Amino acid sequence: MARARTPEPQPANPVPHRRWTWLVLALTILMIVIVRVRLREMPLERDEGEYAYMGQLMLQGEPPYKLAYNMKLPGTHAAYAVIMAVFGQSAAGIHLGFLIVNVASVLMVFLLGRRILDDVAGAAAAVTFGLLSTSPSFLGTAAHATHFVMLAALGGCLCLLTACARGGSGRFFASGLCFGLAFLMKQPGLFFGVFAFVYVAWQNARQNRLVSGKALGELGALSAGMLLPFAVTCLWLWQAGVFERFLFWTFSYGRAYASVVPWAALRDMLHQAGGLVFGLNILFWLLGAVGAVVMWWEDRMKDHRLFLLGLLLASLPALGTGLYFRAHYFVLLLPVLGLLCGVAVSRGLYLVRHEQSVELFLAFVMVGGFGLAVLVALAVHGQTWFAQTPLEASKTLYSTTLFHETVGVGEFLRKECPQDARIAVLGSEPQIYFHAHRRSATGYIYTYPLMERQRFASQMQEEMIREIEETRPAYVVYVNDDFSWLRRPASNPKIFSWWEGYWSSNYDLVKMVNVTVNERALAQALPSASGRPTGAKRYLMILKRRDSGAPKN
Repeated sequence: MARARTPEPQPANPVPHRRWTWLVLALTILMIVIVRVRLREMPLERDEGEYAYMGQLMLQGEPPYKLAYNMKLPGTHAAYAVIMAVFGQSAAGIHLGFLIVNVASVLMVFLLGRRILDDVAGAAAAVTFGLLSTSPSFLGTAAHATHFVMLAALGGCLCLLTACARGGSGRFFASGLCFGLAFLMKQPGLFFGVFAFVYVAWQNARQNRLVSGKALGELGALSAGMLLPFAVTCLWLWQAGVFERFLFWTFSYGRAYASVVPWAALRDMLHQAGGLVFGLNILFWLLGAVGAVVMWWEDRMKDHRLFLLGLLLASLPALGTGLYFRAHYFVLLLPVLGLLCGVAVSRGLYLVRHEQSVELFLAFVMVGGFGLAVLVALAVHGQTWFAQTPLEASKTLYSTTLFHETVGVGEFLRKECPQDARIAVLGSEPQIYFHAHRRSATGYIYTYPLMERQRFASQMQEEMIREIEETRPAYVVYVNDDFSWLRRPASNPKIFSWWEGYWSSNYDLVKMVNVTVNERALAQALPSASGRPTGAKRYLMILKRRDSGAPKN
């Protein structure tokens, strides 16, 4: 018996369609374009440097995890490779490509808001997401993996709603494919795929057909789409001969990394993130909370209440995996926050037009609160968005000149170091490899894992030492900045002892680059690594190998 299709919900909007909603969307996108084009030359920070360097290697034909190790799945690295192939291998090119990613996400949030409620909800959601995803509060000027996760997940959500309304295995497969790509961008994207599977199962269960052939076909097509990107990636890495290393870094070490922070530290980690993420944006969060309440008595939301609830429940564990609540992780929560703000604003405008009771007060609070939140965001972040130079914005946002200095270090190495020679960076500054256009002598492009209290730390130190000694890099950059190491009192000091003797016996100091920091601001941003010295001089040492033998390639 043929399945009776659920009619696709139309935006039964008591607020008449208004062209101004499209104008609001256009102005939001225009603002994002202006900000990101202005700041396109901002120096790459560490995460961006990692994606850029590994993407650069991919463009040279090298698979991930061969010359550079990392616990993240390779989706974002591949996305960077595509961006750099189109816009060029530079900070400006990466940020221009990221502009397209951000604008596409804003458009998808708008379309989701229209689908679940109306044009007003879509416009308000797009404004909220657009402002916050660009905000320094969420490190929004940097092209972090969370933005790529959300681009894929939002595409999956749109396809999912269409598939549930119209049916068709192809639509469910397309939705699953998007969620599979979200997982490939970074592991927390898995939670959005789980949400989609549960949502489709629930939609079938409420119509008493969970064990029917149609339901199994939909869930099967959705699951096949989710699995395909990961399966293709595993096959590619197996053929490239790096599958075993890929499994170690993304799963074995990934589990160890996720267990480093104890549950007892949860409160401190939330407090650390709260000041920056919630403080300046509190009006948006409060309005989102109002929207979460309002949607339960908003009749127009009856078909999508559980969709929004499920999306919220998927976003929360995605941003808090391993109890690391870093500012840019909250990008995973911004689409559902924007949609909930959209619900509140749409309901508020409806009440303004149709109610003449005490509910009018609530209506003006919701609409006025949204307007005030937008003005506060523009006032607080306007200096960074519209006035500061890219270098000034980087110094303000990260409280250090380190990322700017690594650009010069990379350019120096690119000029002085033979093109086929290897270099090593002792510190967590992978952007130096990218700027230098030189390959790393060790796969350890981050030294954070070596300092962590996890079972592989000592093994990793020994492996990094062995790789450097065997490769004999032509140049080494030593980063004397504890924020590049996050050394803890319990960290194994072996690599520091080894380095003292190794460089004095094999290398000559070529150049010293001093780094200035705002100690207080930086300590507030990363208080989790206790025992860090304050007031210590920070610098980068560039050293050249003194023997005449050619380094190994």
